[in-house]
Amino acid sequence: MDYLVSHFNEQPILALAALIAVGTLLGRFQCWGISLGASGVLFVAMAMGHWGVRLPEVFTDLGVVLFTYTIGLQAGPHFLRTVRRYGLSYLILALFTLGVAWLAAFASAKLLGIDPSLATGIYAGALTSTPGLAASLQTLKDPTISVGYGVAYPLGVIGVVLFVQVAPRLLKINWQEEIQRSDAGNGQPDIELAWLRITNPQIEGKTIGQVEATSMSGAVISRVIDTYLAMPPQASTRLCLDQHVRVVGTEEEIKKLELLLGPREDAFQEPRSVISSATLIVTEENICGKSLEQLQFRERYGLTISRIWRDDFEFVPRAHATLEFGDEVRLVGDEADLTRIEPVLGHKAQRLNETQFLPFAIGLLAGVVLGNLPISLSPTISFQLGMAGGPLTAGLLVGHFGRISKMNFRMPVAARRFVNDLGLILFLGGAGSEAGASFWQVVQSQGGSLLLASAIVTIAPLAAAWGLARHVFGWDALNCLGAVCGAMTSTPGLGAVTRVADSSAPSTAYVAVYPVALLAVTFLAPLLGTLL
Repeated sequence: MDYLVSHFNEQPILALAALIAVGTLLGRFQCWGISLGASGVLFVAMAMGHWGVRLPEVFTDLGVVLFTYTIGLQAGPHFLRTVRRYGLSYLILALFTLGVAWLAAFASAKLLGIDPSLATGIYAGALTSTPGLAASLQTLKDPTISVGYGVAYPLGVIGVVLFVQVAPRLLKINWQEEIQRSDAGNGQPDIELAWLRITNPQIEGKTIGQVEATSMSGAVISRVIDTYLAMPPQASTRLCLDQHVRVVGTEEEIKKLELLLGPREDAFQEPRSVISSATLIVTEENICGKSLEQLQFRERYGLTISRIWRDDFEFVPRAHATLEFGDEVRLVGDEADLTRIEPVLGHKAQRLNETQFLPFAIGLLAGVVLGNLPISLSPTISFQLGMAGGPLTAGLLVGHFGRISKMNFRMPVAARRFVNDLGLILFLGGAGSEAGASFWQVVQSQGGSLLLASAIVTIAPLAAAWGLARHVFGWDALNCLGAVCGAMTSTPGLGAVTRVADSSAPSTAYVAVYPVALLAVTFLAPLLGTLL
């Protein structure tokens, strides 16, 4: 064993490869339908740390940077919409969760006779907050804090990971219903199709362009049927009474056009014609970032874009909407025109698997720089976002804007998920080997009081946060679990709930809560040790 430990310490890449292989294998085993997932790496890393294997600190830092940056990229396009809907509630949830954890740590220290420094470490560890640990060490100058952190950290990670997997099972959560509820709550109504018959005399002789410009509706006209003759829906196409038009939009937008044009006729049967539709993929860089108004597909090709799929969302585009690399667009028009437009859009699916490393590297660099910048709240109080908060903020910003000048920061889904998983594994491996070194010694000396306190500080805020989010605020399960993970600053928990739910909605809630929790815990952790 000594030879193997020595060999691993001399060759950290070998140790990391063994850790990933064994930890991933352990994470795949299921018991009663519950698995450790990526947290299996944490258990193996703790065992290796107990035997004396040490992974370089750079592995942990790199893992945090990669994981949080890609989380920001994933949640960025939907972040502002979610914050507008839940903003104040997210703030309340974060402070409430941290407050419950703080009171639990304070009470546990008093009742179980735990040293204030150990209690401070337990508070930061149960919340898996490295910034909280750093702030406490800087303020209290007591290395014992790290021991408490090392004891509570594994329970903090495991507790949240198990909670997000066990709670939905016990409560019999229907994920499909919750996903639909989450989509509706995030302001993403379904896109629908409807046939309308023109009965308004004032529409006689007006063009499609004029109607769409004055209707105050986001719906678009994708087909025009005149006496069983299909016409391409160009902006200059003139409308007349008794024509049938097919419109694409949300239910609310279609109702606006229905009031303007005429009644809905769902039983209308479209005649066979050369007017067709096709879904093409935007892979041509020359048109990326340009608006539909600039591209003028209707005027140049006689084609109408009726909807766009981007990331996880479907929407009906307006004139100012821009096309981005990887967009799937539904075009309607003459079959010959649809064939002509293919090379203009690119439509090369294999290019979706290509990752542009320059934007990725620039985004990471911006995140690391941002994380190291000191932020002063007063002459005596300052903090840093750190290797978690900085890349998360940078990823959130570039994910929201998507494109800055000619640089597209979005990543292919497969590449983003791979980097995300790799970052999580690196982070758990480094943190686990560090905590494993002192875990058993502390447990032997302090007995079960530290483990009991750690369990209380982990479980109490989890249960309280779920109750507030689910039963007071009435959120769907995806937002609840994502927000709870964010309030507990648990990146492994987020990884677990994202895989369980198979949805990106928890990530959006996580990044809305996480910055508040990250900042608050840096104040609350040192305050605990001071008041005890």
